[in-house]
Amino acid sequence: MRHTIKLCFLLLVITQACVTVTQPPTIESELRIRSQHVFRGISQTDGKVVQAINQWTLDLGEGQSFSLGTFLNADGTNNAGDGAFPDGNGGQITRVEFEPTWTWDLGGDTFSVGAVNRSHPNINGLGDTTEAVLAWSPGSQIMNYQPRLKLYYDLEDGDGMYTQLGVTRGYELAPGWRLETSFDLSHADSDQAEALYKIDRAGFADLTGQAVVHWKRSENLEITTSIAASTIVSNHLGESLEDNDLDDSNFWLGIGMNWSF
Repeated sequence: MRHTIKLCFLLLVITQACVTVTQPPTIESELRIRSQHVFRGISQTDGKVVQAINQWTLDLGEGQSFSLGTFLNADGTNNAGDGAFPDGNGGQITRVEFEPTWTWDLGGDTFSVGAVNRSHPNINGLGDTTEAVLAWSPGSQIMNYQPRLKLYYDLEDGDGMYTQLGVTRGYELAPGWRLETSFDLSHADSDQAEALYKIDRAGFADLTGQAVVHWKRSENLEITTSIAASTIVSNHLGESLEDNDLDDSNFWLGIGMNWSF
């Protein structure tokens, strides 16, 4: 956590020194229910969860912005099923993330750098970790799909790289209604594979597909419903999860409300 706080403080100092913020921040908040909690292709709680996401974004001008994001997951059941989390956490917060990010719009291409601190309150044996995050999205599309690339490097525990390459596409269904689809393929190096999938061997990790229907209820409120599925691509990673009584394929549903100001 201390690494993230120091980075956030440094970014804020640089921000104030280099630009003048002339507009108030934009705020996005989402409250959602999921039929299970899946992280990097691994079910954490194989039962309903409640998740809260918040993001404050400052427009710094000249194509720059700075954001502070948070994520909270609370288990909705004491029975974690085939998930990695232990039983008995119903009503408890089991995952918290804090993420400062600086983003640049480079003539269509979008590049961002930041860090994410991840902790697991109320779960013994799972401590804090901090990852450096680099992201890039090109200004051009491929067959109407928008590519994106994210690199996560663990600064504390695994000291490894988790890479995610994906595409997204949006469809206008009717006034106020739209569909957003996404597909992501990830790769874990040997350190991340050992930390996540219990085997010291690199490989392609989770392939995840998701479809989200957005209904813009009002200027500031949006209702969403979603369906998603994931599977572990490399056989040795999937077999290692099965050997540890964890599922290598998952399916989940969701509903949420998103406020923006």
